[in-house]
Amino acid sequence: MNKVFLINGKKYNAVPFNFNTICDLEEAGVSIQEMQKKPMAMLRAYFGICGGLSNEDAGREIQNHVISGGNFNELYKIMGEEMNESDFFQALSKKAEEDAPKGKKTLA
Repeated sequence: MNKVFLINGKKYNAVPFNFNTICDLEEAGVSIQEMQKKPMAMLRAYFGICGGLSNEDAGREIQNHVISGGNFNELYKIMGEEMNESDFFQALSKKAEEDAPKGKKTLA
């Protein structure tokens, strides 16, 4: 069942995190390595994917939402839920952690 969220009083369907979503995010300018470094760009890109909007249009919608008294909470919540429920995203994240360079060990 698709999750629905509101931005500017309009309903949008949450998009599951799968391989195509990750590719769409990269095409929108956010790689999975940059997600935590660029939270606003990530939010805009994900919302754009959900709404079929360009980065510029998604940014404008989010901006108008905030100006009208809204916040990022619901969108961050939905995005987080979709990441947590995605077997593909979880496997990808685990692989990235395993491949990350480990801290240097020192001999005592």
